[in-house]
Amino acid sequence: MTETGIDAVRRWMESHRNDIIEDMRRIVNIRSVSEPDSDVLPFGKGCRKVLDTMLELAAGKGFKTDCFNYYGGKISFASGSGKEIGIWSHLDVVPEGNGWTYPPYEMTVVDDFLIGRGVQDNKSSAVGILYVLLYLKEFVSLNCNYSLYVGCSEENTMDDAAYMIAHVPMPEVSLVADCGFPVCHGEKGNLSLVFETRELLPETVISVEGGSSANSIPDQARIVYRSGVVTKEQKERLRLSPEITVMDGEYGTVVEASGRAAHIISPEQGKSAVTILAKELMACGLNERSAGENQWIEFLRDCGRDGYGTGIGAAVSDTVSGCLVGGITGLAVTSGSERRLKITADYRYPVLDSRGACSDGSETLEKMREAARRYGLRLCVRKNSGAMYCPADNPVVQCLTDSYHKYSGYDNPAYTMSGGTYARKLPGGLGFGMALPGKKVYRPDPARPVGDFHQADESICISQLLEAMAIYTMCLIDLDRHI
Repeated sequence: MTETGIDAVRRWMESHRNDIIEDMRRIVNIRSVSEPDSDVLPFGKGCRKVLDTMLELAAGKGFKTDCFNYYGGKISFASGSGKEIGIWSHLDVVPEGNGWTYPPYEMTVVDDFLIGRGVQDNKSSAVGILYVLLYLKEFVSLNCNYSLYVGCSEENTMDDAAYMIAHVPMPEVSLVADCGFPVCHGEKGNLSLVFETRELLPETVISVEGGSSANSIPDQARIVYRSGVVTKEQKERLRLSPEITVMDGEYGTVVEASGRAAHIISPEQGKSAVTILAKELMACGLNERSAGENQWIEFLRDCGRDGYGTGIGAAVSDTVSGCLVGGITGLAVTSGSERRLKITADYRYPVLDSRGACSDGSETLEKMREAARRYGLRLCVRKNSGAMYCPADNPVVQCLTDSYHKYSGYDNPAYTMSGGTYARKLPGGLGFGMALPGKKVYRPDPARPVGDFHQADESICISQLLEAMAIYTMCLIDLDRHI
């Protein structure tokens, strides 16, 4: 049977709605947080289980499956004899965090929405592309070969992609279904940093902690002072803030801040508990210092001033991708006798540097080093993943963008973004879908910002997912004829 138009594809996708929901349920109900330090290599028991489950689903639909030592897998079928086009998604998720109304790992269907950790980022793309390929396999005569690659550590290290690139022949074209439509032809660079206090923490401080994900704005942060350090007046001043809780425990006074989690690339959607805590500590005089003591509290406040590096003098921008975004993602005290504070941070720097070249992050990194010096901190670079950029007039970019316009009815252009996907790692990599403009999330209370990716009650609109799958199918058919 030959391919048919998009209306026929829409009807086919709709006829499989219940199957898609149940396949989603099987993988969403697995807590697949990547844990590189787990005893179960390479990324923990949950990631192994979710990969096995995904490959079982594919095998049951007649696909050939390959597992690459649990770093990731490949789902494919015999089609054409030309180039290979790989579509990439990931099965790992960020930690669930706090504030859920629905169970994060028991997928819930409410009206036209699926709710659970990973339903949007990125398990819907994994299942969605599986059905796209199923349609192509059953109904379309193809020139190219198509495969779905699924990884298990995209949210953490991307070591899954690095392993597959090193050990598996790569497709000529790789499309990463982990962003919005149409084509993302540039991704900002990614700096993962650790700022550490040069001075030991004062004896008045027992612990400092906050954050649960390497790329999320912390929704909780706390500091514990020894008994007698925080005065009655300071406690009363702290309690004036509705976002601060003060408790006297067995070992001291606990000051806890509550914020709002969001992906670090969207600082306007979150509210950093770290910044709230630092501001309130300073407001009641708990930042007094000598010889560098407690200067880190000022850094915590300034670093989170706006999420764009302005507060610490690190703001940069370009004309292609905009400004630097990011900030603090976690706090922890080093173990052992020499207690220092470790402040983890995640920044996304512009695609182009001051010379107009694809940025390697060196200019932004120098600004971060200077900020560390001013606040009496040491800086350690955990990761510097350079920007990705492909000109918008690239033939594949143009083909997919034109096809998307034709089948979707939207006219939004190819774009760049702050998020980081496998596209920055893959030869010939580009982001393509699957989120449509006007993305709907389940948010019954508009004043409570939940429902989006990396947030509590993460959700996806089923009808929009089915439409995205139909558009994707037709765009791949056009691309197959084009290349």
